[in-house]
Amino acid sequence: MHSTVSSRRKRRVRATVILGLTAVLLLAGANLTASAAPATPSKPVFVVYYLWWSANHWQERLGSNYPKDRTPAPLPATLDADGCGAHSSYSGNTLTDVPGPGGYDQTDAAVIERDVRTAASLGVKGFTVNWNGAGTSGQTLDSAPYNKRLQYVFDAVHKVNAEGTPFKVMLNYKASATKLSTATITGDLAYFTNRYGADPALDHRYSTRPETIWTGSWKYSASELTTVSKAVRSKMYLIGDEKLSTWNATRAAQLDGASYYWSSQDPWNNRASFDQVKQLGDAVHAGTNPDGRAKTWLAPFTPGYNSQLLYGTSTCVPRRDGQTMHELFRGNQASRPDGWMFISWNEIAEGTYIVPLTRYGQQYTNELKTVITNNG
Repeated sequence: MHSTVSSRRKRRVRATVILGLTAVLLLAGANLTASAAPATPSKPVFVVYYLWWSANHWQERLGSNYPKDRTPAPLPATLDADGCGAHSSYSGNTLTDVPGPGGYDQTDAAVIERDVRTAASLGVKGFTVNWNGAGTSGQTLDSAPYNKRLQYVFDAVHKVNAEGTPFKVMLNYKASATKLSTATITGDLAYFTNRYGADPALDHRYSTRPETIWTGSWKYSASELTTVSKAVRSKMYLIGDEKLSTWNATRAAQLDGASYYWSSQDPWNNRASFDQVKQLGDAVHAGTNPDGRAKTWLAPFTPGYNSQLLYGTSTCVPRRDGQTMHELFRGNQASRPDGWMFISWNEIAEGTYIVPLTRYGQQYTNELKTVITNNG
């Protein structure tokens, strides 16, 4: 009798232990699943893409003292470990990097196709292509230097899309470095919509109309904004490039959304910048478009910034081996972006580029892939 009771007690103890372990394992699995899930849904990442890198442009930026015929091409400047402290090795040079053996000349369609394929492989949704033309609706591919290169972008996107690779084009209208007349802007945008308005390479996740970022829109008066908006908005989804200090109800009424080209945002020395971006994002989302939908907000992030040689200033945001890219993405998520504008693929002179060149190779394209894959 004593033996039977003892056996029953042992079985009950074993059952209790097994049930307890099962509960612990189930709870641990649930916690693991919860911790693995991203805090917010991922949003599409678009990358600013410039068209100006010809052999002549390289030579202009490197200066006449750079030994362009030396093989391998020497780096034109030195940097510290964080990517700051730029010192030119050649008088007249304003760059810190040079192309690798494969070269980087965008007058060659194959170079642009290589960029498109590389970006698509990272999970980038598309390029916001920085372009302006001859300023007339009747211009042709030969009217302005960037027109053929813009066509090369569309040709490359058609090719990768036909192969089953998703990638799109958003126009990033070039009107910031040099302020343009409203007639020039409306002429260029009319040409773009006439030639590409129905092109399947265009992105349409925010509108059925071609999506266009007007870079430097904050530099233009409310009346200039109104003139352009009235001329093009029925055919284009017009996204401004605005700041917290410029965005207001008057300007918002002429735009379908906003981005912010803050290429020098410093997550380490200006923590308040995250709140500024959030305030701008909230202000954009507070408005509605004529169709009743909320305005689109595209938040910025960069790998770092170094304009020390270009502008002769001390301004530099250290790259920190990719930490800056992650920190800006995480911090600016609080602005609840509808998408991201990564600055940039190839703004080499300002040091925000990630295109594989001599200095960094694929380090920062790989880092961007990590950000996109992990939502931060």
